[in-house]
Amino acid sequence: MSTVATLLRLARMRRTAGAGRLEALTWAGGLLWRNHRTTQRHRSVENRSEVERAARQRL
Repeated sequence: MSTVATLLRLARMRRTAGAGRLEALTWAGGLLWRNHRTTQRHRSVENRSEVERAARQRL
């Protein structure tokens, strides 16, 4: 599913909970942004652990 479709679905979910349009879009955008940043951090940690594992194997 595309990011835009996900954004719209999250905003619609928030709207059904009683939020206004702008508030719903802001909330959904923030949620997607935090998810993106978390994914980047996990990739960084995984990459670092792979590099350390390869270094240990060379020793």
